[in-house]
Amino acid sequence: MHNNLSILLWKELTEAFRSYRVLIWVMVCAFFGILSPLSAYYMPDILAMIGSTQNMVLTLTEVTYRDAVDQYVKNFTQIGSIVMIFLAMGCVAGEKSDGSLQFLMVRPITCRSILFSKMLALMVMELLGIGVAAMLCNLYGRYLFPAFPSALFMQSNLLLLLFLLVVIVMTTSLSAMVSRPVAAGLAALGLWLVFSMLGSLGGTGWYSFTTLGSEMIHVVEGFAISYKPFGSAILVMIGSVIGGLCALRCWEPSH
Repeated sequence: MHNNLSILLWKELTEAFRSYRVLIWVMVCAFFGILSPLSAYYMPDILAMIGSTQNMVLTLTEVTYRDAVDQYVKNFTQIGSIVMIFLAMGCVAGEKSDGSLQFLMVRPITCRSILFSKMLALMVMELLGIGVAAMLCNLYGRYLFPAFPSALFMQSNLLLLLFLLVVIVMTTSLSAMVSRPVAAGLAALGLWLVFSMLGSLGGTGWYSFTTLGSEMIHVVEGFAISYKPFGSAILVMIGSVIGGLCALRCWEPSH
């Protein structure tokens, strides 16, 4: 399995680079990494300019590094999640549609190797993008906000990696359960919205993995974090992998 997995992982990474998925993800991450501290820093000026055109006075409380981190977290846990779903939704379903998965299945390659290689390739892509975003946000944050806590911010990105890892595993597994990338994307988007709504309700909703974004803020501010969303993240990933493997083993080409 080890040899097959490494060969398949190399194939997935090569495809990801050739199809520009890696480039797209890294560019999106770099954009958010630069935009988050800049938009927070210049927000009072932007509001003042909008207010002057409407003959209104729009004021904002003093902007701090927390606003930059808030913006960074929102950008990635909302738009970043949707971009990742879009990039991952066709990884298995797309190969079912074009017949390339059938070519792999007739060879002595396990379904586990196929599914895990796709998840690992997306994890490498995720790590690369978040690494670039964290470094850029850290550089701009330190320049614009002297009190920006660089070490704590970099540590908090581990929670963002876990958040996006759940999205990757969930979307890849759903892609293995259906035959069309669009269906996988819609299903993953629906589940992500359900978990997001649960997380916003409070109470038992704090167990939703989507509250990992709030825990990032706690890490940056030096507060203790809650471990409630970690259990949810692990359960969602285990359930998704089991479902994806079962669906892939039962899959039979229609032609």
